[in-house]
Order: sequence, then C-alpha cells, then structure tokens
Amino acid sequence: MTIQAERSGVTTTDGIHLNVESTGPADAPVTVLLVHGWTCSTRAWHHQVEGLPRILGANAVRVVTYDHRGHGQSDAAPPGSLRIEQLADDLVTVLDEVVGDGPVVYAGHSMGGMTLMELADKRPDLFGSRIKAAALVSTSSGQAARGAFGIPVCFEPAAVRIAPRVAQVVGTRVDRRAERLSAAAAAAADNAVVAAEGVASAVADAAGRAATTAAGAVEGVALKAGGAAGRVVGGREMARAARANVAALMQRPALRQVVFGKKVDPAEIAIFQEGLALLPGATYSGFFEAILEHDRVHALKVLDQIPVEVMHGTRDRLLPPRHANRIAAELPSARVWMYPGAGHMLPQERPRDVTHRLASLARKIAS
Repeated sequence: MTIQAERSGVTTTDGIHLNVESTGPADAPVTVLLVHGWTCSTRAWHHQVEGLPRILGANAVRVVTYDHRGHGQSDAAPPGSLRIEQLADDLVTVLDEVVGDGPVVYAGHSMGGMTLMELADKRPDLFGSRIKAAALVSTSSGQAARGAFGIPVCFEPAAVRIAPRVAQVVGTRVDRRAERLSAAAAAAADNAVVAAEGVASAVADAAGRAATTAAGAVEGVALKAGGAAGRVVGGREMARAARANVAALMQRPALRQVVFGKKVDPAEIAIFQEGLALLPGATYSGFFEAILEHDRVHALKVLDQIPVEVMHGTRDRLLPPRHANRIAAELPSARVWMYPGAGHMLPQERPRDVTHRLASLARKIAS
C-alpha cells in the first residue's frame, strides 16, 4: 500500500509560504511532526511517512511534515530570516494552523532538532501540554563545529571563523552558475522559437506556390515545426532544471563520504541531492552560519519532562557522536541509540529503526 500525502501550505508571520504535507485524519489520537535538516526537504522522511501508518494503523496516526523556509517547495528565506530563532517561530505557525491541539510527537533531524531546542527556550509552555514526546535525530545542542569533518581540536577556532565565509562563497558560486545555465537555456529557447516561426513561414510559401503538392509539403514541414516546438519546450525545461542540477553537480564528489555512512542506497543519495539542488545559495550559507552559532544546551532541561529518544550514527562526520552524548548528559531520562556505520542521514540510512522508535513514542502518548 502506497501512502499518498496531501499537500497544502501555511503562511508564516512574516508572509513566507511553507510547503506542508500530511497523511491521516485530522482527529487522529496522535500527530507525528517530522522536521528535516539543513539542505534537505520533506522527502528525507519518506520512509517514516510511509511506515508510521502501516505500523500504527492508517486512522491511528496523523503524519505531518513541512519544508523549512528556503528549502524544498517552500518560499525563499528573505535576508535577516536565516536564523534558528525564525525556524522556531515557523514551527509555532505549523503547530497552530496545521497540527492543532492534539498530542504531538516531534521528530527533528539535524537542524530540525535544533529548531525544537530553540522552541524549548522560547516557549517552554508547549512541552508537556502539546508536544508530548520528542526524537532528536543526528542533531546538536551547540558547538556544532567541534569535531566536524575530522578537524583537529587545535584548529577548531580557526575553522569556526573561516567556515561561514567558505559556505558563502560556495552559495554564491551555486547561484551564479545556475544563472548562467538558465540564461543559456533561455537563449536556446529563443533560437528554437525563431526556427519554428521560419518553418511556419515556409509552410505558407509552399502552399501558395504549388497547390497540388501543398499537402505533402505541409506534412513534411509540420514535422519540422513539431521538432522545433519540442526544442522550445525542452529549452524552457532546461531553464527550470538549471538550478536543480548545478548545486548537486558541485557537491557530488564528496557527498557520500561526508553526509552518508556505509552501505547506503544510491536512491537515498539521489533524494538528498534533489533537496540540495533546490537550495538557494543564500539559504545554504545563511543557515550554515546559524548552525555554527546555535547553542541551546541550557534549553534541554525543558525536554526532560517528556519522553525523548536520541538517535545518532557512529560515522556521522557532520555532527559526530559526541553531540548525542552531550545531549544525553543533559537529559538523564532520555534513551540513546547509536547506529554503527551510519552517517548523518539516519531517517534514510536506518529507516526501519527510526520509524519504529517514533511509533513507540506515538503509542506511549496515545495510550
């Protein structure tokens, strides 16, 4: 059975449209809210969107996921809003306008987990009253640069200073290259239009000169016109696809080694690439800097009043396992799950385990 998510949207307090996808009845006993990480999209949770209704029952759970601003199918993030604090405000909008008043299991991957910690700092009243349980997946409570990419401790201060500049350069290059490809595609489309017009003119001339052979001439030229029209459509599609290819092409060489662990399905890498390809350069660099600045370890005490599952891969190079241990030290009641060989994308790399952990939390708060 394939689960078909219903797509809708919500408008944030500053006017940004967020793409929202949901399955299950609005009056289900529990809602599982899935919030993705930096450079990803709702598709990062596709296994959980499919799996939770199968495990719990189609009418027993509502599954909601959405794209952060600047990610996936949501609107671009305007300057000044590329902050974790803004993502927490967006989360409140989703809770109020989409999720409703029922009990919620929140699952946050990477930046999605940081968003929950920011919410705990700003709105502790929501924990225990609406958010009844949480899963913190491959995330960090702060000091995100420590140990990332295998950088020695002695070089970390310099890395923290330099990394945002590097991310900004990469983001600018992505945008510029996408613009160049879009311009080239638009020029190709214009040339195809001119060719199609010339062919159409030839049809008229041929019909006027020789009525007896007009039918044959028209047929042959029409085929040429169809080919030219196809090139017009192809050119426009190429323009739309320019951004969808450039970022992934720029990032592909080190993608698997940095983001994923061992024995990953190539289809999961492709899904990650698709989300990355939709990302504007400003979103890439802006939220990267926000992640480096994130430090909400003091807010974790708010989560100690609800059931929490902490999940992390032992081969996570973006946020090494020490981040899970730091969270666990502040949440003595949390259960910690380490997955040998897994990288940063646990919902895609260990889908069965993540889905069952979320189902267990849902059963716990719905009983």
